[in-house]
Amino acid sequence: MSKTPHSGGLLLPRYERLMAHEDWGKLRTGMTLGLLVGILRGLGLLVLIPVTTTLAGSPGSFGLGSREWLVVLGAIAVAAVVLDFLGVRIGYFGALGFVSEVHRRIGDKVAALPLGWFRRDTGARLSRMVTQEMLSLGESVGHFIYSLVVQTATAIVITLGAWLWDWRLGLLLTASAPVLLAVLALSRRILDHGKSISEPREEEIAARTVEFAQCQRALRANGASAGYPELAAALDAARVSSRRALWWETLSQLLSGIAVQTIIVSFIVVAAQVAAVGSIAPLPAVATLGLILCFTAELNAISSALFGLEDRRQQMDRIDEVMDAPLLPAPETSAPMTAPGSVALTDVGFSYDHSRQVLDGITFTVPARTMCAIVGPSGSGKTTILRLISRFYDATSGTIRVGGSDVREMTTEDLMAELAMVFQDVYLFDDTLEANVRVGRADATDEEVARAIDLAGVTEIIDRLPLGAATRVGEGGRSLSGGERQRVSIARALLKRAPIVLFDEATSALDVENERHFVASMERLRATSTLIVVAHKLETIMSADQIIMLDADGRIAQRGTHDRLVEADGPYRDFWGQRHRARGWSLVE
Repeated sequence: MSKTPHSGGLLLPRYERLMAHEDWGKLRTGMTLGLLVGILRGLGLLVLIPVTTTLAGSPGSFGLGSREWLVVLGAIAVAAVVLDFLGVRIGYFGALGFVSEVHRRIGDKVAALPLGWFRRDTGARLSRMVTQEMLSLGESVGHFIYSLVVQTATAIVITLGAWLWDWRLGLLLTASAPVLLAVLALSRRILDHGKSISEPREEEIAARTVEFAQCQRALRANGASAGYPELAAALDAARVSSRRALWWETLSQLLSGIAVQTIIVSFIVVAAQVAAVGSIAPLPAVATLGLILCFTAELNAISSALFGLEDRRQQMDRIDEVMDAPLLPAPETSAPMTAPGSVALTDVGFSYDHSRQVLDGITFTVPARTMCAIVGPSGSGKTTILRLISRFYDATSGTIRVGGSDVREMTTEDLMAELAMVFQDVYLFDDTLEANVRVGRADATDEEVARAIDLAGVTEIIDRLPLGAATRVGEGGRSLSGGERQRVSIARALLKRAPIVLFDEATSALDVENERHFVASMERLRATSTLIVVAHKLETIMSADQIIMLDADGRIAQRGTHDRLVEADGPYRDFWGQRHRARGWSLVE
């Protein structure tokens, strides 16, 4: 996991960074009440000594008799209970606000991140982050922070009171604090090392589990659903790493436990010596031992709360990794568009990971209200060109202009308003078919929605559905076929009526009849929009005003109209001949 500017250091400021001002105020109020509760608890424990002294026959301590001291003890107990209830309640409200706010912020950040940030396992990592890990972090805000404040305040008050009671006891309590903190710091480092061993394997299990669920269709089609070696290997690796991590975590707990128990024994020895020489009467000596045991219990609780917080540090690191991920730079306002509807690429180069150049020196212009087809072998960068136009990534070199303005000088909202996109991977929301079409433009009239549905060939789908356009399509659109989902996506783009429409193999899953229907709809679109189409189907390519032929190295091999390119000797004519001959292919017995 990569380090972020907020990795390491105190956790409390990192919680504050992710909380709304109102929720942070609640948490701070809860901690303030916890501080008062800790002070009262410490005073209550200290009051036990004069209470036992007066009960043993002493005429009084600090001018108060046993009855008065009991009244003081009762008042402290009542006040502590009331404040503790209020502190816990307000603190938990702050924790619930923290969980809600972090969910919102992660959602906003993910929606703004460039596509290049996402990896194969991103979905699994984010799913785990906003469910299991978020509940764990919410617990740390609502419970561990409050407990740590209460117990630390109690321990400090007991230490100060011990100095007043006996300087040797006070000295020992005071000296124990830095020793304990040093041991806890070492234990934290050991614990973090153990977590760094096990956490990546747990993330791998989450990713493989999601992958196993998503690829069930392919596994069953190939008779491989009985087992999934990748998931089994991830589980085996996680089992090994968990054992290694457990040894480190056990060592961490052992160190902190030894430190606390050593301090406890030292306290008891000192108290026993003080009582043995007669400095303290027997009954007050027993009360002093009880006070020491309470103090050591607070040390144990402080240790547990610190470990509870530290156990969540890596979870916080993963959230910070998302929140600190760099966004593509964007201006506050867009530069004026000097050529609305046009797209121009000038000497564009691009590489995903700087190991291989995907695009090299791409230069072409698509005038407004014309159609450009991009063709070429697999891996030549056709889809990448569309993604660069949409600014899912920034080009490594060169310039991309939409409407005459550099895409880097346009706000995301203004750029997306100029574009409608139909890509190969179509996702439909678990809503009605009509609602999925309306994603293109929420304020469209019913007549406009019906026209887009008709142009995209969705009407035929609606006629077969039990509730027509009001039928829910399921998560991801699983109740529709791949071709049907693609037609709904096309209807979205048609409804949006953007000046520029990008199609990435939009007709790849359509049958011949629906492809003709779609080609006809594109002809209508050309009257109002610029079309850039990645396609292999002949009918789509032939109707383009210009064709860009890419080679396997991501360079432009040829460009021109279909008639001119098919007459010239070159890769396009070979490509066209192969496609034309393949039209007559059929499977025979």
